[in-house]
Amino acid sequence: MENSIFVYLFSAIINRIVCFVKDWYPNTFFKFWNFLLNTLKQLDKTFAIKITIRHWLKPLYQDETIIGYILGFIFRTIRILLAVLIYLTIFIIVMSLYLIWAATPIFLIIKTFI
Repeated sequence: MENSIFVYLFSAIINRIVCFVKDWYPNTFFKFWNFLLNTLKQLDKTFAIKITIRHWLKPLYQDETIIGYILGFIFRTIRILLAVLIYLTIFIIVMSLYLIWAATPIFLIIKTFI
């Protein structure tokens, strides 16, 4: 009887640890990833990077003069670079926050025993 209680307790502890790890790492990663994708989709409504790249070398506002081509190239290049910079910054911030989140339990376990 006593042996089965210890087996049950050990089994329950292992089950809780597995549930915690499953919830803490993959489930939270997908939440962070979905947040990142939704944020980038919202930003794409402003920057429209795919459309801007598609029309990169076309004249601005269909002004087919040399000035239209030059201004289109300059403004679209700046818009693409700015969008890539903002997208990259947001990606780095979100992934850094996830890495901090993922390292927290390991850090706390190490701090507990040291």
